[in-house]
Amino acid sequence: MLNSALRSRAEYAELGVDGLSARTSPERDADIVKAVEELLDGRDTVLDLCCGYGRISLPLSRAGKTVRALDISPNLVEAGRAKAVEEELAVDWAIGSMTDLPYAWDSFDAVICLWTAFHELFAEDEQISTICEISRVLKPGGIAIIEGPSWGPAKAGEIALGMRQGPEHRIVTTEHADGLSSVHYIHDEISYGRLCAAAGIDNYKVYKREWGGRRRLILEIHA
Repeated sequence: MLNSALRSRAEYAELGVDGLSARTSPERDADIVKAVEELLDGRDTVLDLCCGYGRISLPLSRAGKTVRALDISPNLVEAGRAKAVEEELAVDWAIGSMTDLPYAWDSFDAVICLWTAFHELFAEDEQISTICEISRVLKPGGIAIIEGPSWGPAKAGEIALGMRQGPEHRIVTTEHADGLSSVHYIHDEISYGRLCAAAGIDNYKVYKREWGGRRRLILEIHA
């Protein structure tokens, strides 16, 4: 099996900006930006981790935030960079992996990792590395927000159809309206607690909330 970085890069190279943007809407994105700004609570320097084509980075920059944006997919980063240049927005774009961030300790007031991106890591060592890296680049008093799907325990039918696989049946395959499928690792309070403990983080909370018109799971880390 491809490692997470190569798998994600291949998937988004195939999907492209148009395919990815078709899975959301301007209204949903606006609701999410509003939710993010509320959670940031005035924090200024933001790392948009797994930023894609900038659907959140660009609005945060327009709102006056100092934004750095990182993604594994060159095609998505280039699209975001082009839009920022067009609008004369000072977003700092980079291509890289969330498991090994190219930023110094205590660089950001906030780190956001949205739209199920963290759930594309299947191996626990990659998940722990990412949590550690997020914690490392947060300034004291900073906040990290990781958002993804909220799934319940695997059902017998899902297991029989191969939709839920892996340890504790946490790897789920989802079919999209565009005919493509995606595979994600399902987290909950137990798995997030395990990761935070391994990363030496005790100031965190896991909860569900409405997020762009959907019920989603949030991991909130405080530095």
